[in-house]
Amino acid sequence: MNPAEHDLPVTPDATPDNGASIVDLARSTSEYAQAWSGLLASETRLARVSAVRLVLAALLIPALALGIFIAINAVAAAVLQRWLHDWASCIALVLFLDIAGLCGVLLAMRRWWRNLSMPRSRAALVQLLRRAG
Repeated sequence: MNPAEHDLPVTPDATPDNGASIVDLARSTSEYAQAWSGLLASETRLARVSAVRLVLAALLIPALALGIFIAINAVAAAVLQRWLHDWASCIALVLFLDIAGLCGVLLAMRRWWRNLSMPRSRAALVQLLRRAG
């Protein structure tokens, strides 16, 4: 061996592709972590808003149900009695309208409750675990 050959370091696995793939992997991992944390932060904000709405709705429903319920039912029954001239039919129709309104409020509360469980974050986590496993 001549002296010039001793000056060159020999590294068998140090190829340019190896270093580039590690950099790409690190960059991709960083982008993935940022996207995941952004999704988690977004859903946490949505869950916080939904929790506040649920609490407000839970506090307001009894007060609204007592005051508005009595007033609207009395007016509706009086108007219907003038058209139908039958109190039993008027009361039945007002009761049907009350049940329909209650169902609408319960469906809205159900949607807000689902937001508390952060479904997109759970789905993303399940997908990640499926890929890893």
